[in-house]
Amino acid sequence: MADFQYYFHPLPCFDCKSTAVSTDLGWLTTAMKDDVIAQVAAMSEQNELEADIAVNVTCTKDEARDYLLLNFYGYSVEELADQVEADDEEEVAKEIAELLEEGKELVFEHEIALQSCNECDIEEE
Repeated sequence: MADFQYYFHPLPCFDCKSTAVSTDLGWLTTAMKDDVIAQVAAMSEQNELEADIAVNVTCTKDEARDYLLLNFYGYSVEELADQVEADDEEEVAKEIAELLEEGKELVFEHEIALQSCNECDIEEE
């Protein structure tokens, strides 16, 4: 199994875009996290940050199963070894096989919800 960790990272506030706020990135490998951060930085430089952003995560064949089960099916790392429901396992295997059959890379859209900073989160009275 690839070394997946649950990451948080300081990203720009979705409102003011200037204050960094700890943001949930989800389950990623270190290489995936670095790539996600680079994509967000490029979006920020081009002033393309919205409250919800989508980046691409590229997986190896070995990583794809775990990535999908962790991020889209809500399993924990501990559950991956022997507690994955057969239907979920089958759906993930099918999706991976279809992408490989089409000759496509295993690239998945990964959504990130930017957070608001304390200054922007305070309601004016």
